[in-house]
Amino acid sequence: MSQPLRVLIAEDEALILMQLEFLVEDAGHQVVGTAATSDEAIRVARETRPDLVFVDLQLRGGSSGIDIVRTLRDEPATVLVFVTANAQHIAQDFEGAAGVIAKPFTEAVIFDTMSYLEECVRRPPPRLSVPLGLRLAPAYQAALSGGRNLE
Repeated sequence: MSQPLRVLIAEDEALILMQLEFLVEDAGHQVVGTAATSDEAIRVARETRPDLVFVDLQLRGGSSGIDIVRTLRDEPATVLVFVTANAQHIAQDFEGAAGVIAKPFTEAVIFDTMSYLEECVRRPPPRLSVPLGLRLAPAYQAALSGGRNLE
């Protein structure tokens, strides 16, 4: 494995947050911050400059993960992935996010996704296939593949 990914998790449900933190760290990566609201996630992302941000769609206080993605999607070297039970509420273009993982997710989905995204960030284009459980945004897939279908 190359240098660990620096990961921010925007999730307001404590048990899911703890599970994601454990799985990210168990996969050999570093959680650089957590947030329960969109404002907090944006602030922490700008302070820590993560490689990857896992974003729940509905956050505390009525805030939205879509606000996080819209604000951070143009930040250099930051990959944004929704982790949500409400994937049907995300626009076809994923609002600029790279992909979506549906809740409930399995340990295998997170491990496989971390390996895949590590290749996307550290050694693009990825040699691994898109993992089951991760749905890529069409624009992100096209950018990675130079027009090839990665799925």
